[in-house]
Amino acid sequence: MKVQLRVLMTLLTILLISGCANETKLGHHVSLVRAEQTYNPKASQDNLGVVPTGSGERMEGAYQSYTGKSESDLSSSESESQFLDGFSK
Repeated sequence: MKVQLRVLMTLLTILLISGCANETKLGHHVSLVRAEQTYNPKASQDNLGVVPTGSGERMEGAYQSYTGKSESDLSSSESESQFLDGFSK
């Protein structure tokens, strides 16, 4: 009789404690803040036609044309910094 009472009390205690536990939503707030800070969630799909495809060599040529600098200008240690002073304040 005492064993049955102990088993019953243990089961009731477990049920009582598990009823008070709340389910945590792990990562819910992080994903909510991330979604709120995203201006256009479908931007990568909307701009598929804008992003050119090609190899690295082809893109390097386009980048050199865009910046007006050759590969030797970019790799030298004496070249001027591309850091913008306005962003440091």
